[in-house]
Amino acid sequence: MTKGDIKELLTLLEFDCHGNVYTKSYQNANVSLKVDVSGDGHIYYKDSGITVGRETTCNLLEPENLVVLHCVDRLLWKGYSPNHIELEPAWKLGHQAKGGYADIWIRTFKDGAFTGTDADKKSLLKTWGREFDGAWEDTKEDGAQLFSYFQQERATEFLCLYTADIIDGKIVQDYRLINVQDNEEKLANEEHAKSYKNATNNKQLYNVWHHTYHEDYATRGLFEQDIEPYRIGKNKYSTKDLKSVDSDTIQKKYNEFALILRQHNVGGYENAFDKLVNLFLAKVVDETNNPDDLNFYWKGSAYDDDYRLQDRLQRLYRDGMKRFLNEEVTYIENKEIEKAFRRFKNDPDSTKKTIIGYFRALKFFSDNDFSFISVHNKKLFEQNAAILLKTVKMLQDIKLKDSDQNQLLGDLFEGFLNKGVKQSEGQFFTPMPIVRFLVSSLPLEYLIRNSEEIPYAIDYACGAGHFLTEYAAQIKGCVEKYRPSIPLKEYYAHITGIEKEYRLSKVSKVSAFMYGHDETKIVYSDALIPSDEVKEGSYDVLIANPPYSVKGFLETLTENQRKHYSLFNEDINIVKNNAIETFFIERAAQLLKAGGVAGIILPISVLNKGGIYARAREIILQKFDIVALIEFGSGTFGKTGTNTVTMFLRRKETNTPDAEHYQNRVNNWFSYSELRESNEIYDDVDMLQTYCDYCGYEWEDYLSFLSGNMTETFLGKDIIQAYKAAFFGNQRNAMKGVCNQAKEIRTKFASRQKTQAYKKMPEEEKLKIENKAFLQFVLAIEKEKVYYFVLAKATPNPVVIVKAPSGTINIKHFLGYEWSDSKGNEGIKYLNVAKQSHSDDEGDEEDDDTLQQIDGIKGIQTPLFNPQNLNDESKINFVIRQNFINGEASIPDELMDYVEIYNLEDLIDFKRADFTKTIKTTPILSYPQIQSKFPLEKISDVC
Repeated sequence: MTKGDIKELLTLLEFDCHGNVYTKSYQNANVSLKVDVSGDGHIYYKDSGITVGRETTCNLLEPENLVVLHCVDRLLWKGYSPNHIELEPAWKLGHQAKGGYADIWIRTFKDGAFTGTDADKKSLLKTWGREFDGAWEDTKEDGAQLFSYFQQERATEFLCLYTADIIDGKIVQDYRLINVQDNEEKLANEEHAKSYKNATNNKQLYNVWHHTYHEDYATRGLFEQDIEPYRIGKNKYSTKDLKSVDSDTIQKKYNEFALILRQHNVGGYENAFDKLVNLFLAKVVDETNNPDDLNFYWKGSAYDDDYRLQDRLQRLYRDGMKRFLNEEVTYIENKEIEKAFRRFKNDPDSTKKTIIGYFRALKFFSDNDFSFISVHNKKLFEQNAAILLKTVKMLQDIKLKDSDQNQLLGDLFEGFLNKGVKQSEGQFFTPMPIVRFLVSSLPLEYLIRNSEEIPYAIDYACGAGHFLTEYAAQIKGCVEKYRPSIPLKEYYAHITGIEKEYRLSKVSKVSAFMYGHDETKIVYSDALIPSDEVKEGSYDVLIANPPYSVKGFLETLTENQRKHYSLFNEDINIVKNNAIETFFIERAAQLLKAGGVAGIILPISVLNKGGIYARAREIILQKFDIVALIEFGSGTFGKTGTNTVTMFLRRKETNTPDAEHYQNRVNNWFSYSELRESNEIYDDVDMLQTYCDYCGYEWEDYLSFLSGNMTETFLGKDIIQAYKAAFFGNQRNAMKGVCNQAKEIRTKFASRQKTQAYKKMPEEEKLKIENKAFLQFVLAIEKEKVYYFVLAKATPNPVVIVKAPSGTINIKHFLGYEWSDSKGNEGIKYLNVAKQSHSDDEGDEEDDDTLQQIDGIKGIQTPLFNPQNLNDESKINFVIRQNFINGEASIPDELMDYVEIYNLEDLIDFKRADFTKTIKTTPILSYPQIQSKFPLEKISDVC
């Protein structure tokens, strides 16, 4: 503050103005104070009964004089007697007889009453520097003036460095309160610890503070509402003492934690973050269970020690793990040890002391849930305790259970997460823009508006919980709009996350707390294992980015658990099979209810690879309607180079499923004798005709084929010729995509060909057997094709196809972010598109003016979604959402470069012999027959 601030300061302190004179009365202290602001100004401390050592403290020329005025005002307001306040008392400092002046000396007395003897006198010294931060650093370095004053007045109980300023029209105070009373229990437990009472000079006093009490200080205990005059310091804290966070606090906490780790050479950042998560969990439990007497608080060196603090933290952590993750954590309270000796009679004190010493060593001198470094002896315990204490102090003043600050608290936790968790194989967190895009593409508003039942939502591989927190954030407005009578927490209670990795399950739960949806359930379990906590067929929404390519995952499942999946069969190599993503697809079908919607990020191999992936596609086509397929391309997930597809799905009806109905219809059609009869009941044979038209078969030829006769024109079709080559040829690849029934028919025929009986048959008889076997072979293949064609054709909506553009710059524009590997600046960087580049050259260099870094996801520009308006009709998320709701999505002009819409049957190639149900993101086009005087041959037949 400067002299120019004096009138504003006095007004804010509620002084009454009379020209240039300001006065204020203090009922608690039964005194008034006068300030004249004319000229150099003068503060009439003496008139109020305050002792003044130097008159210079009474003018308004020096900024610190205004701080003194504010501090004196606070003291009188609290009820301190002016007779007990002395300004700038003078003392001799050091051996050179150099004088020193403390700014404020408060004399207190036993029971608040002065008996007239020096023996009753106690004191509090207070001072500050012109630059507060610099003065505090000086104090930490060698004690500075504070400890010199302490040496002059050894009855002192508290030292305080104090400052105040006017910021945005408000007075903001800050102080460091040092309790210089000995903690006798601490001294008794630490054999070589030095005490204040035995120190003989200011350097020794400082060393006691520095070494024994680890430069301990408090930021509360002087002027707060619950602090009585003459009762300095606090050893009991409540949630009323906690502050809400702001953007400045967030950055400050990041820097503070990084500094703590650097100061103590902590290199294991992932372990450090894990311990930080444990502390967050303990603090949330504390605010929940102990709002009037917080345990997650360093109560000061006079009242607390490292053992007591860690004991309280361990108890809080145990309670949190049991309550929120249903996990038992071993913890034995000290009072339980006390109870064990209540009936011990033979020298109980000595024995008790010895055993408690052993117990303490076992409990604290080993790694635990708060070990930032490896601990296995007392020295390492003390080193870790110093790190832990600083981290606790960093967090203890902020309020985590603050419904008005959920987004900021979430941002705070997100920042620690990004800095503290490195992505590794099988564990890649979904970037927040992609998370927001996926969740906003689901018809959540439609679900809430059109159903009186609260939807159940799940992420069965929740990792750090991003999808869960985003889902909770997006349904909030919908619930408030359409279901205002239902408390939000009931909707949050219907959210479930499953996480197999122990550490991340804690991260997810703490994240839910920070974002304000405590009711979210986190299940620490393998999502592929059926569980009573996760009811199958009950979820309305599933959003996930499950793990890919995890070798040996089947070994973690029991035989009965494996049999829960139709994907599992005896041919699977349990050790080598790594296609865990295919099992997550089937798990999604098990969890979702009829009509349930899903957004799942999967490797692109799910669409086009053979083997178990083809079987997974069968499950997709049988169990789901495909609403949209999104290819994001490279650069989406940072370090992983896996090409992905995001599938938006709707669960088909589970009561009399379509898959069973159409399987029965196809079975009837391929029983030719029943075809005409069944058509009288089911007027749907036109679907079979549509298939024939699609594949280029003549209807009468196909009916003849179904009756057991293949006409010349039917046999002349390219696809039938391909079947013939596969059946009679020796190429193994030709049989790769043929259905199992067809393979069995060919295998039996090939085996029969090798028998002596077959070889002795007349050629005419052989030809009949061959033709019959080939007919059965083609019938089996065509039957399967017709089945999946009908399933695809019956899908009630077309498929929205989205593809990221090519070219590095264009991909960044499409995503709205990029990844940085520069040292100290690693991670995701949100981008604001200033100019759009249309170059497709992957080697293009980025123009610095094209992309500019912005602060946060709210400002990014991307065709995927509008962060300011998730209902923006010009964005891709809106197109997908409309396709979910009514199957009538349309493409805005500005999205033509990214989005196409096709019928599902056009994305599956029904004209190949090796029918693996490959789902393409480009339609299968039919070309007109080439008319030529030359015979037509396929390239694959000649080279």
